[in-house]
Amino acid sequence: MINTNTDDFKEEVDSVEEVQSEENISEESGSDSNSESEFGEIELKCPSCSPQDETWHQIIKSGQSPVARCMDCGQINSYRISRPKKKTLKIIVSQMENTTVFQTTFNEEERFFVDDEIIVDDDISGTAYPIVITSLGMKEQKRPAAFAKDLDTIWGRAIDEVTVKIAIQDKDITKSFDQKVPGDFSYIVGQNVKIDGKTYPIVSIKIRGGGFRSKAGETVLAKKIKRVYAKKPHRMYDSGKRENR
Repeated sequence: MINTNTDDFKEEVDSVEEVQSEENISEESGSDSNSESEFGEIELKCPSCSPQDETWHQIIKSGQSPVARCMDCGQINSYRISRPKKKTLKIIVSQMENTTVFQTTFNEEERFFVDDEIIVDDDISGTAYPIVITSLGMKEQKRPAAFAKDLDTIWGRAIDEVTVKIAIQDKDITKSFDQKVPGDFSYIVGQNVKIDGKTYPIVSIKIRGGGFRSKAGETVLAKKIKRVYAKKPHRMYDSGKRENR
């Protein structure tokens, strides 16, 4: 017998279409390679069961029109992912007498502080530079801290390899030397520094930004040093002992 009840027939068709629609969504999500589908879950507000607070959803379709199913009530919701705005800044990096200028793109909400250590990438060459921030500026106004959106220039000092100035005192004469070392190389007050095959005990270290370290055992990383002071050791003789020999 053929079912002639049009209402019942319409409900069956609607049910089939709904199932097919969900199957199509699942198939599409399986072929999409966007980042949110890789994780499989996302926190969203659900209009059905959690309109005020975010709850976990299972992503079933990503791309330009993403869709996710609420894991609490099963409601299928569409959503939009807000992409952070970008800003390109001028980066000026100094390394002794050399200066490198390039551009790097950051999220506008990324915040920077003077003396922060960061790694910046040249957008054109792709070269990475570990630096310590020495100044932040916007239209020649210097700031101790700022968001990327409020800056146009970051000044920094390269710290992957640094040149440390070393002053060697020999009685009334002081000689200066340059020593290239990794930025994380340690100088320790009281221990020796080796220059041209000879060793000299470190007596004090001047740090960048002011101040000295002169207590035996105090350690300073090369990237934070302004100058190292050392003395030429002199042999001391006990005159009484020499006379008895």
